[in-house]
Amino acid sequence: MPRVFIKTTFGAIRFKCQRCGSCCHHKRPPEFEDLVPLERLKEFCAKSNLICLTKEDIENISHQTRQKPRDFVDTLFEYDGQCVRVRDFGEKIILDFPVMKSKEDTTCVFYDDGCTIYSVRPRACRLFPFRAEEETVPQEDILLNISYNPTCPGIGEGRSVDSKELKKLVTDQFMQRSEEIALELQRLASAGKIQKDARIYRTLPGRRSCSIKD
Repeated sequence: MPRVFIKTTFGAIRFKCQRCGSCCHHKRPPEFEDLVPLERLKEFCAKSNLICLTKEDIENISHQTRQKPRDFVDTLFEYDGQCVRVRDFGEKIILDFPVMKSKEDTTCVFYDDGCTIYSVRPRACRLFPFRAEEETVPQEDILLNISYNPTCPGIGEGRSVDSKELKKLVTDQFMQRSEEIALELQRLASAGKIQKDARIYRTLPGRRSCSIKD
């Protein structure tokens, strides 16, 4: 079982959300196809701005807004609560992480002169402008490097950021997603649906007029 280490790439820093909405616009890099190979994942993450959702995020938003997940969840395949798909007779493992839907102007569906679900906003939104980049280190352990977006107008404002609180937020988000994937992979592997040399892909949702049905 790999260990997870976390470090920040910066020293003391101040931040206060200005509610400007600049982070509420979703960027989907046009140079990527619907399936992003694992070796291009770092490049994809650097160029994209998608609000990833955990199952807890989806449940909280649904409860607060009384909307069904299909009203605000964006996935390449038809969303059914699962985030791992297997294709090409088990040769492709596809991580179809749910992200927030966006409107034609690229703003989040819950943005209307400000966030309308601020009290239950997703973990990814609570984390911004900070972000974690995953890196594999010796012994196959995982290092999460926390950096930040220097263009955010909230940087340098408000109170000093609590590094312990920030690391906990990153850890919780990473572990929740990892546990979801591990359980689904275990189920699929036990059913004999995954080939030994299967390649892993990440999806780029929102590129098609409708989701792909299984």
